[in-house]
Amino acid sequence: MDVKFINPFIESLINTLEMMVGITPGREQLYIKEDKMTHGDITGIIGFAERNITGSIALSFPNDAALMIYGLMTGENVAQINREVQDSIGELANIVAGGAKSELAKSGLAFHISIPSVIVGKNHAISHKVDTPVVVIPFLIGKAKHRFVMEISMKVLGH
Repeated sequence: MDVKFINPFIESLINTLEMMVGITPGREQLYIKEDKMTHGDITGIIGFAERNITGSIALSFPNDAALMIYGLMTGENVAQINREVQDSIGELANIVAGGAKSELAKSGLAFHISIPSVIVGKNHAISHKVDTPVVVIPFLIGKAKHRFVMEISMKVLGH
């Protein structure tokens, strides 16, 4: 997978967190995912497709990171993942995918995005539908350096 297709998602995530919650996440070295297990307690996943591109992204947060982001987005502090936290993680995935969509459209890669799905629970697994490697980009946020990841799986034809 070409980095020119990954960077718009990374930039969209960073811009979204800076704008919505006032945090600039630190980024760690990306790697290829070896299994279907996630790295968090809540994952927002969204698919995208069109004639020349298909794939999905997932944002996976441990409990503490999800609650921190929700609190910064809404001004509300909650003790556990609830429906509102789930909705906020799904919306975050939607905004990140939309930002990347706008950037990729400039290079001729237009696509539609699906409605986000949110999975909650320790040690859950997700399957990306595209038969390509899944790139994992770890991020760190907050003073406590909460770690979360973005997974990207994408197949681009003719580019």
